[in-house]
Amino acid sequence: MKQFRYNENNHSGLYRHRISLRKRTLTTDELLQEIETFEDYGRYWAMIKTLKGSEIMDAGREQTKVEKRYVLKYAKSLAEFIDSEHTSFEVVQNGVVYDVKSALNDDDMNNTVTIVVEGRS
Repeated sequence: MKQFRYNENNHSGLYRHRISLRKRTLTTDELLQEIETFEDYGRYWAMIKTLKGSEIMDAGREQTKVEKRYVLKYAKSLAEFIDSEHTSFEVVQNGVVYDVKSALNDDDMNNTVTIVVEGRS
């Protein structure tokens, strides 16, 4: 692909959703119990792709399971964060917290990073 050629599948208008990545930290209290807390790592612009939405019938009530795929532009600091944290961080979008299932550099080409998340119920 030519460097300055327009690519309709990867233009900046697709990255219009603001997300926050939150890093997990473990602290101990005065009773020597470990407490898991999350602190903001950074905010990024992302493209959202919905993987699937499945409804599960459980004891007469419906539950919705949401899985999404966030595609972010590659940044060296983002790649280092993902390499160090693997899947122990969380994604927040519009006040909704998502657990990370996987995060990887697409095709190891340093263009985009894909984070697959699952919504909490």
